[in-house]
Formats: sequence, C-alpha cells, structure tokens
Amino acid sequence: MNKKRQAVRGVNKVKSENVGKTLAIISALAGFLWKPKLLFFSMFVASLSIVLTQINMQKVLPISSVKIEGEFKYLDKEQLTKRAMPVVDGGFFSVDLSAVRNVFISLPWVEDVSVRRQWPDQLLVRIIEKKPVVYWGDNAVLSAKGVLFMPEKKLTENLPYLKGPEGLHKTMFQELARMQAWLLETGLHIQRMSLDERRSWTLKMTDGIELRLGREKMHQRLQRFASVYKNNFQSEMRKIKHIDMRYTNGFAVAWTEA
Repeated sequence: MNKKRQAVRGVNKVKSENVGKTLAIISALAGFLWKPKLLFFSMFVASLSIVLTQINMQKVLPISSVKIEGEFKYLDKEQLTKRAMPVVDGGFFSVDLSAVRNVFISLPWVEDVSVRRQWPDQLLVRIIEKKPVVYWGDNAVLSAKGVLFMPEKKLTENLPYLKGPEGLHKTMFQELARMQAWLLETGLHIQRMSLDERRSWTLKMTDGIELRLGREKMHQRLQRFASVYKNNFQSEMRKIKHIDMRYTNGFAVAWTEA
C-alpha cells in the first residue's frame, strides 16, 4: 500500500513539474512577443511628442475669415468683422473664442454673442442685437429685456419715456407695462412716465393729457380713472389739460384755455 502511494505521489510531482514548465514557456513566449510591441509603441509616442513640440500651433490651420450672423438694425456687419479680426490670433485649434466674444459683448447694442469654429478656417459669430423699447432719462435706453445701455448715437425712435431716480429704471419699466395694460380698454397710450423725488407718479398720454396719480394707491387711482374714462373723459379729452386722481372719492380736471 505504501509503495502505491509513493508511486502516485511521484506521478503527481512529475505532472506538476510539467505544468510549471509549460507555464514558464508560455510566459517567456508572451514576453518575447509583447516586448517588441511595447518598445515600438513607446518609440512612437516619444517621436510624436518630439514632432508636436516642434510644430507652432499658431500656424496650424490659421483662421482666414470671420462670419457674422444676426438680424441688425443698429449694428453693421462690416464694422463688426473689422473689430473681430485683430483679436483672431492663432490657428483653428488655438484661437481664443472667449477673447473674440468679449470684443462684441462689450458693445452697447449687443444683447448676446456666441462664437464657434467652422471647419476648416472660419469663425462663426452669432450676435443678438438689443431691441430698444423705452428711453431712460436724456440719453439712456432700456432694451426689451430691461437692460439699461447708452447708445453711441441718440435715437430718434418714437418710444415711451421714463424719468425717475437713479437705479429705479427696472421698477419703472415694470410699472409702465402694468399701467399700460390697465389702460387698454381706454385706448390711451402712455408716452411719458415720471417719478419725482417724493415718489409721486405722473403719466402723460400720447394725446397730451397728463394724469397725476401721486405717491400712494396709484394702482387703485389708475384703475378708477380707467373705469370712469368712457363716461366722463372720452368726449372731452381735447379740452383737458390734466386730471388729478389724488383725491379719495373723486378727481379734479384742469381744462385748457379756450
């Protein structure tokens, strides 16, 4: 029995040694096949790095033109292109898009700008122009988004006019929209809205009538005016100079001279 066990152990030992030799041969063969590929790959990466360091990325596919897109009334495409070209420094991959955008976004009439590359050598600049809707003070303008800006040239557009304390342009812009909505049924349109230092509101209509609302309950007073307009004012508007709504239960009318 002991002899049989020793014989089995001997066979297992031989098998184990054979498996170990086989694995060693496979490992050696794999190493032999892999090392040249690894060496080749390393040489390729090193060569590519050397080549890239020698290339001036500023000269790779240089930008040759800038295309301006957008619907403009106050901006000029040719002038916009001239502004862009001095900043377009670099090639297709290295050009600074943020620098190009900053050139345009700082212009008074520009609402928003997007810049992107267009293969192989062009920049595409999309510009949204501001839409003026209201004058603020003597020289400034409010855009449709309520952005206050100063045009290079004074506008001649027939727009509503707001005048009030500095910093209250957004508040007055919102009030203009709200009050005009309440006046829709009257057919009247606000041409001028003023807010004095005492925070007293005064409206002037396109037909010249002045409506004084005061500093308190101006919304209620305006609604009260709209409700009595048809029966009390509509037929006499040409003769009225101003209407004072600053009374608790009524109003006062100043008539033009005959």
